[in-house]
Amino acid sequence: MQERTLIYPFFIPNLGCPGTCIFCDQHKISGAKEPDLDAIKTEAESFIMRNQDKNKEIAFYGGSFTALIKEKQREYLHAVTQITGDFTIRISTHPLYIDKETLDFLKENRVQTIELGVQDFCDIPLKESGRGYTKQDAIKASELIKEEGFNLGIQLMPGLPGSDEKSLEENLLQLEKIAPDYLRIYPTIVIRGTPLEELYLRGAYKVLTLSEAVEICVRYHDLCEKRGIKLIKMGLSSNLQKEEVVAGPYHPAFGELVKQELLIRRIKKEPSKIERLTQAQKGLLRAHGCNFMESIGYIDAKNARRRRK
Repeated sequence: MQERTLIYPFFIPNLGCPGTCIFCDQHKISGAKEPDLDAIKTEAESFIMRNQDKNKEIAFYGGSFTALIKEKQREYLHAVTQITGDFTIRISTHPLYIDKETLDFLKENRVQTIELGVQDFCDIPLKESGRGYTKQDAIKASELIKEEGFNLGIQLMPGLPGSDEKSLEENLLQLEKIAPDYLRIYPTIVIRGTPLEELYLRGAYKVLTLSEAVEICVRYHDLCEKRGIKLIKMGLSSNLQKEEVVAGPYHPAFGELVKQELLIRRIKKEPSKIERLTQAQKGLLRAHGCNFMESIGYIDAKNARRRRK
């Protein structure tokens, strides 16, 4: 089993973004301000020293890193590359800002993983969300990253304006073809103060329900399991302020809801699995108001013995 990679993130909200998308407010989503270069070096150095014998990456998230002016990119990377130690760098960026020259520059500066904010592999949701690129742009950027030897991460946002069952099927198909190393799924939610809020309040946009979002993520999970793609995140960060969420399938433990649903389906498919559940799995099946265990009449052997005494 491959050792887990530890990631130390720095958030650079909206820096480098070519425009503000209909759904976006990175300051509210990440809760972060632009990091100081000295602070980056100090924190990264401490992280690297504490984890010398582990796989580790320093990550720059929140903006479109390769859309920054080259000197700004160099400053951020240099704050980290001057540190002695065994580590690599991860960035997130926009599909329009990937080309051979950019990738050569990133290689020279120890970047190994590139997370691409694709959000959707269909033209209608991309256009209605103000992303500024096409399906083919996203595919081309994804393929080039892989061809140049980087680890590829894809970020998708189910439930964007203009998305439907057909676009979901297309996203699953493209994901299977591209076969990235990593996937993050952020079901679309309506954040206060965004253009998407205006659409929602006018009745021009319908959000996914929580159960719909969980179902979609189960389908992505099944594909990832089939293709060996590492699903590293489902749902937005739990530090998002609740009052900033206007509507949509936000839950501070969204990933647990998906894992819960997956476990329930596996037990329904193979009922004998219930006798081999770990305590953690039993706890998961009772979390967040779930009554699955009670609904099937399951009595924990440990509790049954306790009752007989």
